[in-house]
Amino acid sequence: MLNLVKNGCADSHKNFVHVALRRLLVLLAVVVLAEGCTKTGDSVPVEIYSEEDICETCRMLITDQRFASECLMRKGRAKKFDDVICMVRYFDMAATLGIAKRDDVRAYFVKDYDSKEWVEAFKAYFVKANVVTVMGYGVVAFKSADRANQFAQEFSGRLMMFDELWEIYKRPNSERELTIKDGTMNPDVVTVKFGDLVEIRLNVEDDNAYRISVKGYDNEGVFPVASKGHPAFLRLNAVRPGADFAFIQMDSGQVIGKFHVEGAHFQEELKRK
Repeated sequence: MLNLVKNGCADSHKNFVHVALRRLLVLLAVVVLAEGCTKTGDSVPVEIYSEEDICETCRMLITDQRFASECLMRKGRAKKFDDVICMVRYFDMAATLGIAKRDDVRAYFVKDYDSKEWVEAFKAYFVKANVVTVMGYGVVAFKSADRANQFAQEFSGRLMMFDELWEIYKRPNSERELTIKDGTMNPDVVTVKFGDLVEIRLNVEDDNAYRISVKGYDNEGVFPVASKGHPAFLRLNAVRPGADFAFIQMDSGQVIGKFHVEGAHFQEELKRK
């Protein structure tokens, strides 16, 4: 009887050891697999929760998943944004403050405009068009090149890749802010210097939607549609000097403000510069 007890205890001990070894091997396999994924650059986007998560750049609640984006940092938590251009502009601010730079990022993700599914930013196709987006930049992302081309044709847009956004939306050296209420623009005159890279934010304080352009800068002087709670941003290079440019309502042709570009009014001035 004693031998049977001893043998039973020995068998139990062996079984315990075998189970422990199996669990250890499984754990090691998981660790090796995880390290392998990290080394090969595989990254999984983090969920964004509407009405809860806040954009790192503008500090607004992320409300529309069609425009959301995020970047996974090599160290620390993921950074979430309500707009892909907010993600691009974040690194201007972060570099100035010394808190982050592009080299600190492991992966960038954007949402497909149609499906709201995550897409790696470098594999996505972007369209800059005259459409309403949460921050008014008018940039949307697509997983499919064909769909991006279709959207660009439908909304008179420009097809772009992720790398191009960084150059176009680099930090401007001249920033202005306008407000429209009941068809009146405040201030009614915007003055910049010749050669400036200008960014103008257009806010709306009534219940109308506005389509505004800068007459005289026709090729690049068109704001996306602006409405209350949905400001529009316009970027242009002030390469045409003069005081004859105007902000107009595109639907009516009404002039609501002036746009002045100071300096280099004559070729002689340009030569002296």
